[in-house]
Amino acid sequence: MGDRRRRTLDGSAGAVAAMVLTVAVRVGDERPVHSRRAVLRTVLGGALTVGLAAACDSPAPVKPAGPDPLTPFLRDTQALLARYEAAIAGQPALADRLTPLRDDHRAHVLELNRELGFPSPAPTTPASAPSDVDPVAALRDAEKAATTAATDACLTAPSYRAALLGSIAACRATHVEALA
Repeated sequence: MGDRRRRTLDGSAGAVAAMVLTVAVRVGDERPVHSRRAVLRTVLGGALTVGLAAACDSPAPVKPAGPDPLTPFLRDTQALLARYEAAIAGQPALADRLTPLRDDHRAHVLELNRELGFPSPAPTTPASAPSDVDPVAALRDAEKAATTAATDACLTAPSYRAALLGSIAACRATHVEALA
């Protein structure tokens, strides 16, 4: 490399044995040449940017949610509550014995409504119970069926609902014993 010289940091002139350029140098009116790496980097960067922007802007498609699987269980619990209210209204002498059990079912209805996102129900007026049927025996049979339904619901429901449904099933099982 003949006479090529450059200045060093200390100001002295030093010979350059070989000069290697690592960047493209534009000389005159030549068109800049893009390397394959630069083109590939630009294309992939653009595709990635478009993909990320599309993912951020458009929400994932949401399937329309059907009714919650606990809705029938809630209706059955409301029906059981109505049976207790009818029995208490039909036979006031049983009120001391049945009121705590009825209050448990009222609490169950409130908690199920809260779990399902429904508003709290309005107080219901008790239906009249048939006078020729023993209300305690009828309630015991209803509680047995309700205990089985609560146990099945607890076993098939998602794990985050297991505690609620398990406590309802246990409460109903104690009601069967209390009505015996």
